[in-house]
Amino acid sequence: MSLVLPFVLTLLSVLQPSPTSVGATLPDWQEGMLDIHAINTGRGECTFFIFPDGTTLLVDAGDLHGYNPSKYAMVPARPSGDEEPWKVYADYILHFLPDGHKSLDYFLLTHFHIDHSAYIGEGRTIHPEGGYALAGPMGLYSIVPFDVLIDRASPEYPEYKENASTDHYLRFAKYNAEHNGLRVERFLVGSDRQIVPRYSPEAYPCFKVFGYAASGMVWNGREIVDTKARYENGMSCAFLLSYGKFDYFTSGDMNQKNTCHVTARSIGRKIEAMKAHHHMSNEGTYAIEAEDYHPQVVVTQSFYERDIQPHQDIIKKYSESQDMFFTNLPMTFAEAAPEIYKDCKCTGGHIVIRVSPEGEFYVYVLDDTDKDYKVKSIYGPYKSE
Repeated sequence: MSLVLPFVLTLLSVLQPSPTSVGATLPDWQEGMLDIHAINTGRGECTFFIFPDGTTLLVDAGDLHGYNPSKYAMVPARPSGDEEPWKVYADYILHFLPDGHKSLDYFLLTHFHIDHSAYIGEGRTIHPEGGYALAGPMGLYSIVPFDVLIDRASPEYPEYKENASTDHYLRFAKYNAEHNGLRVERFLVGSDRQIVPRYSPEAYPCFKVFGYAASGMVWNGREIVDTKARYENGMSCAFLLSYGKFDYFTSGDMNQKNTCHVTARSIGRKIEAMKAHHHMSNEGTYAIEAEDYHPQVVVTQSFYERDIQPHQDIIKKYSESQDMFFTNLPMTFAEAAPEIYKDCKCTGGHIVIRVSPEGEFYVYVLDDTDKDYKVKSIYGPYKSE
């Protein structure tokens, strides 16, 4: 080991997430910190990561602009319904990107559903040469490009179609791979060598992103097995991010029981935080994960006025033992049954988990009604086990 590395690690060990104060701006990310931002537009899922060395990853960029489901209402768009979600994501990311960065290192699309990619309705601008809609990740790329695009299927894409979204995505990937050097890769299951720190990897040997599942293929701790997932949600990409003692799990909408079971048993330990898959809607798969993970913090991104997204029974059963944070709660249900939601920590906003090298972390809820991103509430410190 070089003489420089112990010195760097000693400096990083004294860094602690600043608790700041309500009403203030969130302090800038610092070298050595891990940031996880659940960005809220009320129109899709999107999570932005800043690794300890400044490497960046965006997971999904759901964009339901113009989408009007017939069975239930949608929560209010944030900061308003006038702006397409991909532009809101771009503004947020540019605000929080580390100094000197103008682009993202990685973008991961967990699966091919429009609340993780984009609804292609009327009024979308079409890229003049590429022939794809500027929506979701495809629109985001025009303002905040990314070097590597990862999905569950490349280069053999499914026949699955949803409102032409997949066709536009394929045109986008092909055009930018040919003209702008975009690297397109299939998500690697059973590996921690795909999504890695790109700037100072030697300083963070305790940081890794391990791919556990994609397209129904799961690492079971010894080998990759086929769990026979045959519908889109169950084929979502899933990974465990570890930074020293801190662990964070995310899995798109991976709500197939056997897939979740194999993944949970493979990880097989308590973790500090997770994103609830499929907007916390499936009691059976949530129970499988809760049995192994026992997370301290759970973040849920939801955007429909439905009492099963998030599921009221899950909240009733687990909210006393898990700190639950929601980018949105269906307020018609929350106001009708406040006793169900009384232990929830957050009913709306951007949610930021900030982790120190020691494993101590805070959760910040940021105002999503404008682009000042002021701190609404602070929770912690939490300790990694």
